[in-house]
Amino acid sequence: MIDLSKAEIQQMVVHQVGSKARDEGVRVSHALYDVPSDEVKATLMKYFISGFKFDAFYRFHHEAELPLNEVYTYVSRIFQQPDSFHEQSVHLLHHLYEQSSHPQIKPGELYVVHLNNILYNNFSIDAIGIMKSEHKDVFLQVQERNPEELQVSIQEGTNIRKLDKGCLILNVRAEAGYSVGIVDTSAGKNNEAARYWQEDFLNVRLLEDEHYLTDKYIEMCTHFYEDVIAASAEEPPEKKEKLEFIHHTIEYFAKHEQFEEEAFAEEVIVQPEIVPIFKAYKETYEEANELPPLNEFPISQAALKKAKRTYKNNIRTDTGIELKLKSDSFAFVEKGFDEERGMHYYKVFYNEEE
Repeated sequence: MIDLSKAEIQQMVVHQVGSKARDEGVRVSHALYDVPSDEVKATLMKYFISGFKFDAFYRFHHEAELPLNEVYTYVSRIFQQPDSFHEQSVHLLHHLYEQSSHPQIKPGELYVVHLNNILYNNFSIDAIGIMKSEHKDVFLQVQERNPEELQVSIQEGTNIRKLDKGCLILNVRAEAGYSVGIVDTSAGKNNEAARYWQEDFLNVRLLEDEHYLTDKYIEMCTHFYEDVIAASAEEPPEKKEKLEFIHHTIEYFAKHEQFEEEAFAEEVIVQPEIVPIFKAYKETYEEANELPPLNEFPISQAALKKAKRTYKNNIRTDTGIELKLKSDSFAFVEKGFDEERGMHYYKVFYNEEE
């Protein structure tokens, strides 16, 4: 879907942003950064893009109207008038500073970069990258003092393998708020300092594209099994049954390019009496989670790959034994109960050991 391997730096500037809580202000670079060599360019590109996984895309948002989102407006001006790149980068710097009022927010460098030659759905597009480095690492540098002696010095700098915060704004879906990739090492922490990048500075929401819809549908199916099938069973269902249901769900997505609800119900739900219960549950789930109708949509292979990593076909026991079931092995495992030992067991069928 997106290929950054041939991306090039078209324009770049580096500013410094301090903590507003400590009244540190900002430091504006008054000229664009001229990349001095191919080696420096390669190092910068590694730092800028290696942290992006694109497991999900976001879009810019504003409660009233989209142009009131500051980052959206400044970036749109760069896409429309590349000559205004430096001016808009300064606006981005000041906007970030205004959102840096929490005392735990660290100062750092703000990199704004205009990239081109990005391959997106087989089209070449440009993008704007906004990255902030906050944490400094200590490095040892060994140099030759003379032919018989080496000198060790300490330097402080940015680790190019650890992008603290970043966003990559692809020049697509402009009217809907663009497609935005996010890196935030503090995401998930429940505090104001962790939320300021995505919520206060960028103000983004998840983009309801094929990746998002595929991910949410597979997630909904796992909840359906737990909330309906498992909850209504007279006895607790086997772990193998849940894994088999999830496996059939993922298998359907792997075999099709387009999701269709009727075909899914026929292939995965199977039992006619459960289909209307499943559809009713899906509608309730959509409403509770503010999702669009999940009846028909393109299937995202990237989201499917993520789901395969997330849902492992493993059965772990309290006796230290673990079974890993492959896609065609469910039929060769049976569960039973040994009355004499008072313990459950799994019986495994096979022809030969490998």
